[in-house]
Amino acid sequence: MSIPNIKKIFNSKNKSVLIVLSFLIVLNILVSQKPFYVDLTEEKIYTISNASKDILRGLENDVNVNFYISDDLPVDLNGTKTQLKDLMNQYKDISGKVKVSYNTPENSDEKVAELAQKGIPQIQFNVIEKDKYEVKQGFFAVEITSDFEGETKREVMPIIQSIDTWEYDFVSAVYSVSRDKKETVAFLTGHGEGEIQIPDLLKSYELQSVQIQSEGEQKGFYFEKEKTQSSVEAEMEVAQEAEKIFINPITLIISGPKTRLTEGEISIVDEFLNNGGNVVVLSEAIAPDMNNNLNAVVIENGLNDLTKKRGIEIDSNLVYDKSNSNINYQQGFFSVSKAYPFWVKIVKENFGSHPSLSTVQSIMLPWASSLSINDSNHEVVPLLKTTNYAQAMSGSYNLLPDVNLYFSAGAQKTVAAISKSKDENSSEGSLVVIGDSDFVSPNFSRQVPDNTSFFLNLVDSVSNSANLSSIRSKNIVDRPLREIDESEKNYWKFIAIFSGAILINIYGVFRITKRKKKSR
Repeated sequence: MSIPNIKKIFNSKNKSVLIVLSFLIVLNILVSQKPFYVDLTEEKIYTISNASKDILRGLENDVNVNFYISDDLPVDLNGTKTQLKDLMNQYKDISGKVKVSYNTPENSDEKVAELAQKGIPQIQFNVIEKDKYEVKQGFFAVEITSDFEGETKREVMPIIQSIDTWEYDFVSAVYSVSRDKKETVAFLTGHGEGEIQIPDLLKSYELQSVQIQSEGEQKGFYFEKEKTQSSVEAEMEVAQEAEKIFINPITLIISGPKTRLTEGEISIVDEFLNNGGNVVVLSEAIAPDMNNNLNAVVIENGLNDLTKKRGIEIDSNLVYDKSNSNINYQQGFFSVSKAYPFWVKIVKENFGSHPSLSTVQSIMLPWASSLSINDSNHEVVPLLKTTNYAQAMSGSYNLLPDVNLYFSAGAQKTVAAISKSKDENSSEGSLVVIGDSDFVSPNFSRQVPDNTSFFLNLVDSVSNSANLSSIRSKNIVDRPLREIDESEKNYWKFIAIFSGAILINIYGVFRITKRKKKSR
């Protein structure tokens, strides 16, 4: 290269370009050695939460994370694999106790059988490659283990479903294997209680369905375990008996009992609360009869005898609100979707201040009863409130979707609350009351994921495991529209109609003024 050309390259303009390029090259080298991340989302869903950092930094034993990922993955899973490795590098930086290995298993019969014993199945991938559609087999799983006092604890994810929920899936599994023993959460049975199917509870707790024994020498919560028959008894066809195993759960969940709890059973639950146990009551006073044209059924389960002394009463009514969700039903040959005021939608602005609600956006309560908060020796904090357009139906009920309901501005209605003793020295546990039990049933929890998140967070927070609640629902975002009154609607209509014309006139005046200046 000639000297004039070199001088041309290093003139003042090109010097600036070279400086910028040099800076970018150096920056790129530094970033490749120690990457950093910028999360521009409002909820910081791509930032590792403080709760996750606390759990990982608090690990006392090594946690081994063994990935089993096939080489020949579909293109979309290759991207997930890259993101997983990126996240795992961050977790390793947070805690040196996290040991990660990546395995590429073969599809041989021997290897497939070996992994199947660990609970890791071979799965099928649909692959489109070179204009051909193929079905391939492989693995995309993770096994998390930790040795604790001579025992190996393990959690397995047979299929890594989504990178969006990976932080919660991973950290909750680590939390599970790193503890000596899981606390017990009990579900009361024997009174027609509703079904709750939430597998995520198993990650943090031992779950048990219990009944109450309120008479005799031994009182409390128990579950039944079948006794093993001896061969002699079997030959004599002696009926198997059940052994009562009494337990002391950290939290008791009472979900929608249809028959009355006895005075003795209420007394056992009351004593459990006084001794530091926590109780979550999901119960309404009125419920629809799904087999009888949505006729209302009055429920008298006796739970108000428990809750009233702690400042909360379940009202004998059904709440309906202007803020609600749609119901889908069949009308002749047509499917109809219609706003259904009895499916009350609670939005973030009507949430109370509680850890269980910190990352939840909206909750739907179908056929809920309101709660009355009374003066007592307890501090009662509302968790969920309706809008001020909500009404309460009592006495006579019409729950059909085509019923005409009218809304008028009034007072908000509380539909969920938590009660604690005002005495700082008291050992009494927390009582949570929600005026609905259907919201966490399988049908509604699938429709509204935030319902499940709220319930899980609630159990965590009263069971002293609130850390996980801040990461569980960070990727579930619902943006409900804010309810506004008619005067505000008219205001915005006026703005929308006339703003365009006003802006055009302003622009016209500006152009005319500019032309006049030029013509002078």
